[in-house]
Amino acid sequence: MKVLIADDDWEFAHRALAHFETCADLVLWEPQTEWVAQRTASWRPDLLIVSARQVEQGVLEHLPAGALRPAILVTEHMADSDRAWRAWQRGGDELLLKPVFHSRDLREAATNALRHAACNWADLPLAASA
Repeated sequence: MKVLIADDDWEFAHRALAHFETCADLVLWEPQTEWVAQRTASWRPDLLIVSARQVEQGVLEHLPAGALRPAILVTEHMADSDRAWRAWQRGGDELLLKPVFHSRDLREAATNALRHAACNWADLPLAASA
């Protein structure tokens, strides 16, 4: 699986990188909001992990068509629930709160996001055949 981590939190990103690489996934970290869309378009990840802060900065609106899902939104604290809610409304399949203490939480969020996105894709109408 190809995972793009779009978060400027160095500590979280490196823990997530280590976790996914241990699971033999390919991982790319992009801390700069302005580069996320370009990295997504060129690398075409299977899963996006995006900070709520970058969502507020408009990163989701600049992603290539169809690149939004599956996505995990990450927020620093539930005390900042307004930011998390605004990010969730813009799109996402799973919400993860920092700090993430166990790598199994990250893997569970990835599995849930992939499952949720697959269910949403299955609900899309099929094109009418000519």
